[in-house]
Amino acid sequence: MRLVPKWEMMEIELITEGEFVNPFLEIEVRAEFFTKGIERTVDGFYDGKKNGGHIWKIRFAPMKEGNWNCVIRSNWKAFDGRREEFFCTQPVSRGGLTIDRRFPNWFAREDGSYQMIRNEGWYPHPCNGFDREYERRDFQQPDENDMKLYLQMLADHKINFMIDIGQLYARQSQITDTSFRWPWKVVDPQTNKIDKDFFNLDYYQRMDRFLRYAMEREIFFGMEILYDNSIVRQDEWSHHPLNVKNGGWLEDNEYKTGWGVMFDLQNRVHMEYMERYVRYTVARFGAFRNVAWAIGSEIGNLLIADESSIENAAFPIQTAADWYNYWGEYIARIDAHGRLRSLGDTGRIHEMIDSGQNNFNITQDPRNNYYPMGDLEACFRAVNRFGEDFWDYGKPTVVGEMTSSTVGEYGAERRLYWIGFVSGLCMGRADRHFGPVIQGRLIESEIFGFDGIPVIYDDIRRMADFVESRKVSFWRMRPNDRLLEKKEEDDMIYCLSEPQKEYLIYFVRGGEIKVELPECEFEWYQPGTGESRERGSLSGGKSHFKAPDCQDWVLYIKEKCG
Repeated sequence: MRLVPKWEMMEIELITEGEFVNPFLEIEVRAEFFTKGIERTVDGFYDGKKNGGHIWKIRFAPMKEGNWNCVIRSNWKAFDGRREEFFCTQPVSRGGLTIDRRFPNWFAREDGSYQMIRNEGWYPHPCNGFDREYERRDFQQPDENDMKLYLQMLADHKINFMIDIGQLYARQSQITDTSFRWPWKVVDPQTNKIDKDFFNLDYYQRMDRFLRYAMEREIFFGMEILYDNSIVRQDEWSHHPLNVKNGGWLEDNEYKTGWGVMFDLQNRVHMEYMERYVRYTVARFGAFRNVAWAIGSEIGNLLIADESSIENAAFPIQTAADWYNYWGEYIARIDAHGRLRSLGDTGRIHEMIDSGQNNFNITQDPRNNYYPMGDLEACFRAVNRFGEDFWDYGKPTVVGEMTSSTVGEYGAERRLYWIGFVSGLCMGRADRHFGPVIQGRLIESEIFGFDGIPVIYDDIRRMADFVESRKVSFWRMRPNDRLLEKKEEDDMIYCLSEPQKEYLIYFVRGGEIKVELPECEFEWYQPGTGESRERGSLSGGKSHFKAPDCQDWVLYIKEKCG
């Protein structure tokens, strides 16, 4: 009998002879899995040819130990009624991401433990058309070896989350690697032409390998589903796979973009093609325990219309909310594994943030100018307010990217990661507009003149090591700046705490505070070097602390036990 560890993916392969005009459409396969008290149904998916036969696969990750049975249902007689049996053994991992109702602002794992997220942010994307010296619209897409180098670099620095934003490659005039984009079969890479009736198996098979490689390194991936933000600009819509001129099925609107037509729930052709794509993607990737669904990307950008994109046309928020809630509910219905779902960049759109389909927030909230350009101290203060405001929604909040003002400003990036953490956020890196690794070269290092890896990655690893080595119970803590007494000039000192138990107080640029404490132990930690400057004990009461200098410091305080 096959043995499958709890939460790990198993695969059933079905092979048949025959000639098919379009095997993606002609054969339907699903599997019903059941054990005592649990029944789950998953779709199968077509995966090409092998030794002359056509292959369909079924993927499933059991969530309970013990005997499981499976029966296959299909309109293809050779598959229909086939049965499988396997035994689910003890877990070899902590399982996928989930949320514990007791501490809903932080991520947990399926085994009941808690997960600190160190977020890389939006998957590095092409230039935005700004006149920065490092921006180029067209560059070679990263090959598989490049992606492995990139993922390994992230893992080596304990970064464990990244968010897909592959749709923004519509900014590029041509496809240099058809396994990199799009999900639909590419028929002419020079002109971005697709065949909407076939999926791109090179793309999906490469993504399989990418997800496995990431999963082995404990990196979670926010898988983008739907292609939306890149419909708003003419130069991106002109290369967009959904555009009928590129083989897709959506016509231009009056502004020569996909604005509005993308979100039409009444367009039956549109809905059929999107459902087919969503269903195939969930069937293929839903059993990977490191997947979370990013339903849309940068939605907030769609709701700040400007003259450069859609002639300052107002967009009805409820229309967008209806669209994303529809697909969130649809994915919840067909995803047998219940992977977490986020309705993209929620901005301040309460109809999406508060939705039951939005398990966690991915946002950068551009509509409220949380990221002032060119004023780093204003940005520091804004991110702290950002965290405090979003804390009240009672969901984990992942930041897609920082302001582009911090690109190459690694000391500012480090500060924003720490400000984000003590403000209840999972911060993402700066708003970069360049590729990751191309032909073995880290593009960022090349742009900013590094021989090795940018220092921000060491800063993030030190942050992870600090939390892990001190066994900080961050999931029990919340933003608590009101506990601090401080002078007006020391406003950039922020606190995450479980009062009377544990405190992380971050001094962005030195300063001093007073705080009421129990009998406790304390430590000064310098996050830019990993140095512990001072440790000590206090008998309790109102205590005064002054940072060792005007650099950034972490003050860690923990109740003295015993």
